Amino acid sequence: MVSTAVGNCGGHVENPSYEYVCTGSTGHAESVIVFWDSSKVSFTDLMRQFLQSHDPTQGNRQGNDQGTQYRSGVYVDDENEFKIAKAAIAEYERQLGRKITTEVRFPAPPFYYAEDYMQQYLAKPGSRPYCSAMPTGVQLSPWSTWFPKDVPAELQPKLGEDFWAKYSPIKGCVIRDPHDQILWPPKQ
Repeated sequence: MVSTAVGNCGGHVENPSYEYVCTGSTGHAESVIVFWDSSKVSFTDLMRQFLQSHDPTQGNRQGNDQGTQYRSGVYVDDENEFKIAKAAIAEYERQLGRKITTEVRFPAPPFYYAEDYMQQYLAKPGSRPYCSAMPTGVQLSPWSTWFPKDVPAELQPKLGEDFWAKYSPIKGCVIRDPHDQILWPPKQ
């Protein structure tokens, strides 16, 4: 990753506050915008990380957090990324044997940055580590079995199975994982 930021996306209110989003009346999902170096990580890698880092079958909730703002969603502005997201979700749904409720939208609705106190929250002194993502522990099957045939090869994964063997989320809470930046491949 190059950078991430938290915010709100998918609703009908411009630039809502965190408190307003929490009322459930804005239609927004609490979101993360991701900027990445596509020479090192592909959108296909990001989809795998996304699906494996939470339970995408929970509807309007993540663990104990309930409400429309906690729904799972992927919002993209690239048609090939849309195809990858749909294909990855269809495959993961097949693997889980349960309906995935992740919302996929193309083009992406506007993203509104959250307040400063919400940015990089877990890195701040005194933050309250809390986890409701609850990954399933199921690894997405190899991309070669589900990757759309009409998507350019440069969007295929860049992270190999050696990466996933070391860093895949496991069943349970992701908050216990180290939060240091992962340098890949490891320096020798």
